[in-house]
Amino acid sequence: MKQLTTILLLFVALAVNAQGKKEKEVIERSYLLSHTVFGTKDSLVLEDLFAKKATYGHSGGKLESRQEAIANIAHNKSAYTDTSINTFSTLMYDDVAIVRFVFKATETKADGKTSALNLGMILTWVREKGKWKLLARQAYKL
Repeated sequence: MKQLTTILLLFVALAVNAQGKKEKEVIERSYLLSHTVFGTKDSLVLEDLFAKKATYGHSGGKLESRQEAIANIAHNKSAYTDTSINTFSTLMYDDVAIVRFVFKATETKADGKTSALNLGMILTWVREKGKWKLLARQAYKL
C-alpha cells in the first residue's frame, strides 16, 4: 500500500509539473505575441507564433487570415506606449490552451493622433509540430 501511494504521488507530481511546463510555455508565447504585435512588429517572430490556419480578430470586428494579420502587423505604423497586461488567466486542456487578459495602452497613429486602448483579449493556442502556435485571437473593447 505504501508503494502504491508513493507511485501515485510521484505520478501526480509529474503530471502537475508537465502541466506547469506547458502553461509556462503558453504564457511566455502570449507575452511574446503581445510584445511583437504592439512593439517590434517582427514578421519572422509572427511567422513562428502563428498556426498555419490562424485567424486574428480585431476589436472593431475585422477578422484576418494568418497572412493578412502578419502583413498588417508588420506594416502597422502606430506606436504603443504605457502598455500593460492585467487579469491574466489560462485554461489548459491537453494540447489546447486558452489565454485571457486585459491589454491597456496609448496608441499613437502615424498622423500623430493618440487614443487609449482598453481591450480584452482571448488567445487560443494549439500544439503544432511540438510548439505552441496561435490558432485564434480575438480582441474586444472594454
